[in-house]
Amino acid sequence: MYIFLQIIFLIIALILLERGSDWLVNGASDLARHFNVSELFIGLTIVAFGTSTPELAVSLAGAFSHSGSVAIGNVVGSNIVNASFILGISIFLGSVFVKRQTLKYEIPLVIVAQFIATMLFLKSDSFDFYDGIVLLSVFAIFMVYAFSTSKNDVKISSEEKIHRFSVAIFLTIAGIAGVVAGGELGVYAAINFARALKVSETLIAVTIIAFGTSVPELVTSIRAAKKLKNDIAVGNIMGSNIFNILAILGLSSLSGKITTDTPITIDLIFMNTIGVIAFLIFLNKKREAKKWKGLLLMSIYLIYIAYSILSVNL
Repeated sequence: MYIFLQIIFLIIALILLERGSDWLVNGASDLARHFNVSELFIGLTIVAFGTSTPELAVSLAGAFSHSGSVAIGNVVGSNIVNASFILGISIFLGSVFVKRQTLKYEIPLVIVAQFIATMLFLKSDSFDFYDGIVLLSVFAIFMVYAFSTSKNDVKISSEEKIHRFSVAIFLTIAGIAGVVAGGELGVYAAINFARALKVSETLIAVTIIAFGTSVPELVTSIRAAKKLKNDIAVGNIMGSNIFNILAILGLSSLSGKITTDTPITIDLIFMNTIGVIAFLIFLNKKREAKKWKGLLLMSIYLIYIAYSILSVNL
C-alpha cells in the first residue's frame, strides 16, 4: 500500500509538471509581449528565478542550519545538471539555437560568474560574508545588464494570439507553482519509493535529491524547446545558473562562513568545464546545436553522476 501511494504521488507530480511547464512557457511568452520586452529577458529573469525556487529554499535552509555541504553542493550540482543534462535533452528533443547576443554575452556571463565563485571558494575552501557581498554585487551588475538589453530583438506578431495581461500573469504564477510543487512532490515520492526498495541513502542523495531541485528547469526548458521558444529554453538555463551561483550562494554566505565536509574541487571543475563546453557547442555560423551535441552533454552528466557515486563509495 505504501509503495502504491508513492506511485500515486509520482503520477500527480508528473501531471503538475506537465501542466505547469505548459502554463509557464505560454504565460512568460505572453508577458514578454505585454511588457514589450524580449522572450530572452523573460527567460533570464522571471522564468529562471521562478524555476530556481527549490534551489533557493534548499540552500538557504542548509546555510542557516549550518549545513554548508547542502547549501554549496546543491548550487554546484544544480548548475551541472542545468548546463549538461537539461541543455542536452532540450537540444536532443527540440531544435535549439541561440542569438548572437546570447553567445556573445549571456553564456560568457555564466562562465565568468561560475569562475568568480570558484576562485572565492578555493581561496579558503569556504564562502564567508564578504564573499557573499561580492557575489551579490556581481548579480546586481547582471540585473542591470539584463534590464538594459530587455528591449533588444522584441518580436511582435499580429498573427499570434496572446492572453490578456491578467491571464498571462496568472498562467506564469500558476506555472511556476505547478513545476515547483510537482518537482517537490516528485522528489518526496521518489525518495520514499527508493527507501522502500532498500536503496542506499547515499545513492539517493547523489541522484534523486541533486537532480530533483532542477526538475522545474528541466520540464520548462524541454517544453519551451519543443514549442520553438529557444530564448525561453536557453534563457531559463543560463538565468537559473546565474541566479544559483550569484544570488543563492551570495545570500547563503551572508549567514556566516559556509564550507563542505568533503572536497568539491572536482565538482567545481566539472561545473566550469561544462559551461565552456556549452559555449563551444553553439560556436558555429548558425549558432545551433545538433542532436549529437545534446547526447554529448547528457553523457557528460552521466559521467559526473558515476564519479559522484564512486567517490562516495571509495
